Amino acid sequence: MTSAPPVHLHLIAYSPETRAQVPSGWLVLDNLDNPRPDWFEYWPVRQRLLTEPLDENAFYGFFSPKFCSKTGLSHAQVQAFVSQHAAQADVLLFSPQPDMGAFFLNVFEQGETFDPGLIDAYSQFLLTAGRPAPLRQMVMDSRQVCFSNFFVARPAFWREWLALNEKLFAICEGPATPLQQALTLQTNYPGPGGGVQRKVFLQERAASLLLATQPHWRSVPHDPFGMGWSVSRFRDHPQDAFISDALKRAFRDTGWPHYMQAFAQVRQRFLQPVQQAA
Repeated sequence: MTSAPPVHLHLIAYSPETRAQVPSGWLVLDNLDNPRPDWFEYWPVRQRLLTEPLDENAFYGFFSPKFCSKTGLSHAQVQAFVSQHAAQADVLLFSPQPDMGAFFLNVFEQGETFDPGLIDAYSQFLLTAGRPAPLRQMVMDSRQVCFSNFFVARPAFWREWLALNEKLFAICEGPATPLQQALTLQTNYPGPGGGVQRKVFLQERAASLLLATQPHWRSVPHDPFGMGWSVSRFRDHPQDAFISDALKRAFRDTGWPHYMQAFAQVRQRFLQPVQQAA
């Protein structure tokens, strides 16, 4: 019987307070200096991946301090899930807010709803990076949806994730151009010193893009419907969320258009009262 691979699970520490609150079992990814708060989690994860080698036989996860409260999962539960599915997976997903994943075609359409212009900005970036993708038509189910970089993966996937995000990083850190300005636009999401820049939410969607466009990656999602739901009105339709994700999953597996037609009808049904009220 093959033994389970090593699993290295980190929580990022931004302050002595968050470091002291790291529960037993978790490794600490030290970001106490926090020199680039504008990049949020990407900065410390980037530093780790660029400066220290990874064990090719292991799985790695690097999470914000809010991981446990958002997912309801402990270190032991994450470790057990990764070990259980390691033989069949390159990436394990632990993505909360299942309504945000289920009711939209993909994570980019979801982002566009709260930050108009996000899709155009990222589409232009992908074109510049030589990785064009049809973000408005792409279908993602719970096997591709990943918010907040809440995933555990083999080193090969982390390298691909880093390569894509480093192209984004280079443009955002480069000279002012229309694309650079679009990628670093301040959003309404509150953060240190004002709104969080769009680049943060774009780099958080890199894992989803890779899983949706590179089918050789094998992903296994933890049941998202038992995690924290969003604070939006979408959380009031759990049955429709279950159905929506199942229909998108069936469409990705078969390509049959009937599933997407049914998905559109489900979404229209729960959106209709809001439209009438408006």
